[in-house]
Amino acid sequence: MPHRIHRITPIILSLLAASIANANSTLKQQTSVPLIQTRIERVKQITAPDDAESAQRRLAIAGRANDIFTLFASELTYSQGKTDSALAADMRMLEHTQEPEVAERAMEMALNANKIAEAQTIADRWQQIEPTATPVRQRLMWELAIAKNDIAQVLKNTDAVLSHVNDYQLRRLFLKLAQLRLNNLNATDELNAPIHKTAILHPEMAEALIADAIYGVTGAHEEQTIKALQALLRLDADIFPATQLTLNLINLKQPQYLLNFYQQTGVDTMPAKWQSLYIELLIKNNKLQEAYQTLQPLLTKSKNADLYLQAAFLAVSQKADTATIASYAEKIAQLGNRNQRSKAAMMVAMRYYDEHNLSASRSWAAKVDDPQFIFDQALMMCSLEAEEKHWTAAQKWLNKAQSSSKQGTFFSARDLLRLQTFINGSSLTNRQYEQYLNRMLAKAEQGDAKAQKLDIPPLLLLRGLLYADKLNEPAKAVADMRRFVQMRPDQVEGLNALGYTLLSMPKENWSEAQKLLEQAYSLNSQSPAVNDSLGWAYFLNGNADKALPLLQYAYQHQPESEVAAHLGDVYWQLDRQNEARQIWAQGWVNKKSDHKVLNQILNKHRIKPASLPLTTAKTNKAQADADFYLRQASTLDVNDANTPALVDNVNKAVQVGNASQRSEAALLAAYYFYLNKNETAARKWLNKVTDNKFATDKAYLMGIMEIEQNNIAAAQQWLQRIIQSKQPPETFDDSGILALSSYIDRKILTPRAYVRKLTQQLKEAQQLVNTTNNSKTVELILYMRGLAYAEELDQPKKAVNDFRTYTKLKPEDADGFNALGYSMLSMSKRYWAEALTILQHAHQLDKKSATIQDSLGWAYYLNGDPKKALPLLRSAYQALPESTVAAHLGEVLWQEGEQEQARQIWAQGLANKNSDQKVLQQTLKKFAVSPASLSAPPDQTQTSE
Repeated sequence: MPHRIHRITPIILSLLAASIANANSTLKQQTSVPLIQTRIERVKQITAPDDAESAQRRLAIAGRANDIFTLFASELTYSQGKTDSALAADMRMLEHTQEPEVAERAMEMALNANKIAEAQTIADRWQQIEPTATPVRQRLMWELAIAKNDIAQVLKNTDAVLSHVNDYQLRRLFLKLAQLRLNNLNATDELNAPIHKTAILHPEMAEALIADAIYGVTGAHEEQTIKALQALLRLDADIFPATQLTLNLINLKQPQYLLNFYQQTGVDTMPAKWQSLYIELLIKNNKLQEAYQTLQPLLTKSKNADLYLQAAFLAVSQKADTATIASYAEKIAQLGNRNQRSKAAMMVAMRYYDEHNLSASRSWAAKVDDPQFIFDQALMMCSLEAEEKHWTAAQKWLNKAQSSSKQGTFFSARDLLRLQTFINGSSLTNRQYEQYLNRMLAKAEQGDAKAQKLDIPPLLLLRGLLYADKLNEPAKAVADMRRFVQMRPDQVEGLNALGYTLLSMPKENWSEAQKLLEQAYSLNSQSPAVNDSLGWAYFLNGNADKALPLLQYAYQHQPESEVAAHLGDVYWQLDRQNEARQIWAQGWVNKKSDHKVLNQILNKHRIKPASLPLTTAKTNKAQADADFYLRQASTLDVNDANTPALVDNVNKAVQVGNASQRSEAALLAAYYFYLNKNETAARKWLNKVTDNKFATDKAYLMGIMEIEQNNIAAAQQWLQRIIQSKQPPETFDDSGILALSSYIDRKILTPRAYVRKLTQQLKEAQQLVNTTNNSKTVELILYMRGLAYAEELDQPKKAVNDFRTYTKLKPEDADGFNALGYSMLSMSKRYWAEALTILQHAHQLDKKSATIQDSLGWAYYLNGDPKKALPLLRSAYQALPESTVAAHLGEVLWQEGEQEQARQIWAQGLANKNSDQKVLQQTLKKFAVSPASLSAPPDQTQTSE
């Protein structure tokens, strides 16, 4: 029943009861209503005559019905939000009926609408109608005192009111008391005692706990606050708004209480929302490192996207590598909603942009699809296009940003203005751009103090750089940059720009320039631009030795022509002319950067560009570019979202690299597509691996793929090539070659002969561990022998022993724990509970693995939990439609009453001739299902429901 109707029901029932019980006694004295009387008289003319007493009874009932319909109309008006009209109607009805119930409802309406004057009027009239105090009127007068912030009156009757209400009313009153405290944070603490006394009697009532916590924290009662929160934690796993408000207040008034609550209760046992709030609390208190460390163990057993978002944010703040941040984003892509996925994608796109990995940044930015982040995405894509000087495309993204909200989560309207200002410079002459910046600055000067502080500095810097770089007016540039530094004294870009510009002016400015650049370096010693500027300042001020390492660092991280000019000049001064000429040649062949400064340096030394070793420089430049693209590609995790960025970087490496680099790029792409289960693409790229340096790596990967296709003869040929070449692999390690050999042996030897060979190899490998301190070979043989025991010889106990040893050597390997747990499921029932625990751990290590999902689903089923088993097995079968997975999924469906769907899954499993059907055949026999009776397999995608 809607809560607005809740109070009218007893009023109507009381009126009906009165009309029936008291028609004779009470209503004989009432004056009749003319309209109703007229209708009654007409009825009398048509129906049989009746006595006067019956007519009066019917008249009384009609009058009561009129009152009821009036109250219903009032409630309907109130439910439509027309409080004033409803109140007016109820107040008229109060005058008409003189009923305390009507007064009660009217006063509730007034209080709920915070109409204090009307509530007081009703209260006064109620007292006249019913002079004797009642618990109901006492409660509403007490609520009126709360609304008036009359603490003394509230305090006077709190005990009495709270002890005479039902649960529905008590919940509402606790919330009113909480709001009263929020409105009077500095009021007396006297109310705490009666509220706390009542609250602890209702540990199942969230409203009581919220009030108890609020009065506890505002009255400095730490134990009371913490106990209330602990009880609230049990009731509200999702943190509803009222709970959130309470926690915010505690963090504001007594943050240590909140920290103590988490520490005393134990964060790792809490629901994910509370864990996320704790991490947020640490972040707000700037305890970023502690937050990041606390979060790591929580992630291993969490399926909460908010926790992974916090992990991504903290990873950025802790300067973790981009692969780590991207891995969190991948988890969010699996677990989160569209908003969370888009936010994570933006974070990764921005990190890749900072690293100048533009293709990867573009791939992640393209994943943003939540309307909330359209503005952020547009500015990100605009920045990427502008970075590559694709001005038309940049303008299109800029237009899209301008047509959206002009305010995002990561970027603001001011970022839009800066980008717009920068892009406009590409289509204007230098003087036109100067005039444009002048207009923008004049407009910014008209803003208030806060707006000026935000808008003026970036415009000053842009105009200063225009004066310095394009218009050759360093004095004007210095004036703009000095003002920028005054407004933002700790911003590296301004200090660097001012210091470097001063170096282009007469010598008396160089000392000041050096001091400014040393200040910039103290703020960011990793910036290539700052290293270049400071190194050049040291050189001009006569200290070439101090300049050299800075300029070398700058050129290594930013190999532009201007930096090459500076570094070459220092080499020349230090009598290293050959190195100077090589660096200058590299700078000259770099067509993407401005040669103005390099020309000046070459003219100073009377060196003609044609005399430089340009051919060698071009070769070195191409190789350096290829290495850069290879590094970019190698940082990308294997997933479909990264595929465009990987292909882009690999193709660029192939275009500019030498034969070795082209083969390396092709091998990298082949391995990527192999891991992404795209064998066709993997083979295509392997065909492009032509450098003999990577012949062993190519043969290994080709051999593995042939084994997976059960082409044993072809796999043997690739292994023979490896043995004959005697060349170690470049990319893969030697244990990979042993794995290939073992896979082939497993196919061509009897199981017992295969195990004997592995046992002999294990003894030899264990002897080598003591001298080489490398256990990889031992690990591999243990794993391969365990598989043989489990799958070929049906000796699960021996398999379990090998897998236990393996997991001790490789405790982070999910596949090892999967093999151990799945092998235990083939043993007697007493091992199944332990197997489930082991497989849950494997799933925590790798939630993407379809094989582990199958094993874990099967473990849940065998342990009597088919409801948990089904979604895991469906997910596993969708990603890995092999016969064994089909057997497992079909059996669970069959036992859950979905026999027809089970038969379809089994039919699909039988149709898959590339996977082992041993388990499936056993399952069909178990349920007495003939393979011939199964229907032709439909499309497998239907199983993903």
